Amino acid sequence: MSDQRTRIVGVDTARGLAVLGMFVAHLGLEREVGLITPTGWFFVADGRPSALFAMLAGVGLAFMTRRAAASGDPVEWSRQRTRILKRSGILYAFGWVLTFLLTPVAVILPSYAVMFVLALPFLRLRTPALLGWAAAVLTIAPLPVLAVRQAIGEGSGLRAVPIAGELLTGYYPAIVWLAYLLIGIAVGRANLRSVTVQISLVLLGTAAALAGYGAGAFLTSLTNDPDSLAAMLVSIDPHADSGVEMLGNVGVAVAVTGLMLLITRPGALRILLTPVSATGAMSLTVYSLHIIYIRILGNDAVWYPESNWPLIWLIVGTFVFATAWQLTLGKGPFERAMSALIRTERAPRQPPPPHPYPPVQQHPPVQHHTAPQYLPPTPPQYRPPPPPHP
Repeated sequence: MSDQRTRIVGVDTARGLAVLGMFVAHLGLEREVGLITPTGWFFVADGRPSALFAMLAGVGLAFMTRRAAASGDPVEWSRQRTRILKRSGILYAFGWVLTFLLTPVAVILPSYAVMFVLALPFLRLRTPALLGWAAAVLTIAPLPVLAVRQAIGEGSGLRAVPIAGELLTGYYPAIVWLAYLLIGIAVGRANLRSVTVQISLVLLGTAAALAGYGAGAFLTSLTNDPDSLAAMLVSIDPHADSGVEMLGNVGVAVAVTGLMLLITRPGALRILLTPVSATGAMSLTVYSLHIIYIRILGNDAVWYPESNWPLIWLIVGTFVFATAWQLTLGKGPFERAMSALIRTERAPRQPPPPHPYPPVQQHPPVQHHTAPQYLPPTPPQYRPPPPPHP
């Protein structure tokens, strides 16, 4: 069965929306403030697309390890961990190559790589345990992250230091963003083709978003100093990395994923959204090319946009390229290269181990021969002598 037939299109569509949201966040010019205006909705792209991207990375980890989780084979688990580590190393190096292009964009790929490594010990946990750990991360991890951020300042160069930046001080601190991956793994283990699961994701995600953003807004209204650590811990500003902001982001990510799974069931909407799903299916390629596009445009296109035409051309070009490539060549170019680089040979199927108790040998039945009875010899019959010869 081909890759296109086995892919869950709704996940690709949600990932495509995350990529488009990052395009808007980086190049969009918000001219209007009303929600129902051509650009008034742009605020939705602040912080939430990258969170959706990270949550879907966890869904991808669940897909990668599905065979190992189903079989419980330690050899298969070792193989998948090796693939994840290779993927992390490649993403980390490639992410820094894109960072060295010196665009105003905080490239997420190095942090992704570190998140994948941090997620390795959790891959074999059951779903309730995954959700429990995610809740613990959302509750505890923001405290050291925000305390350090307050101490060094938002614009500190320490936020971009390799490893430390990805783990703690950067724009995507992995020790907090790990929660997105853990929730994504839990989502990816569900039967995403089930209508019941899809509706449940929409409802649960909406409830989590309302709880997170609502609690953050209420608690923020109670703080007096907006620059205090207490205010940072309850902020729902984009990339605040507080527990409540991240809970709201989780809700949006889960709800959007469920909604995309619902509307991309076989039908007209699935065909209509093909450019978006094709974009999501080759997100590494498209994300990387958009960083190069911004480098060509120059930093002012991000800091001081004069119109939305660069954004429009980026979206149109991405749709045309991704759709044409997927329909003709399938997997995206960077995704194809990644698959080749992380490929590991599957262990050969071993014969079943011998039974601990050898089967009982079936001997042929013993044939008992009856000894012949003793019969006395038969006496010779008496014959009279022949008459004399005449």
